Amino acid sequence: MTRTARLALAALCLTMAPAFADMADHDWIPVEITLPQDREVVIDRSIGSANRMLSFTTDENPDSLADTWRAALEAGPYQVKPAAEGMDRRLIEFSGGRVQNGQITFLHGADSTRTTVQFDASIND
Repeated sequence: MTRTARLALAALCLTMAPAFADMADHDWIPVEITLPQDREVVIDRSIGSANRMLSFTTDENPDSLADTWRAALEAGPYQVKPAAEGMDRRLIEFSGGRVQNGQITFLHGADSTRTTVQFDASIND
């Protein structure tokens, strides 16, 4: 394969990466959480065999997502750390099931109408 062909193939793969990342299997995310349909994946990464990170943007309201997901996790088989008084209530820390330690953060930038949601988790294989 020529160098030009290899570069073209690499560019195609990089262009397609977000689409494939959006279709990736996220079976480590609790089934009680329904991910937004309009999500645009920014980061989808496995670090070693036990650490996972998923970051995406959405037009969903961060307060609504946080409230819904916190209630769903609390109703499920998860231990959810109470939101600290005076701290951002949109931070959700939890454990249970396959998740040893999990955290969901919600960022709503002043310069953007979209919300960035990030899942970080250490999982049991």
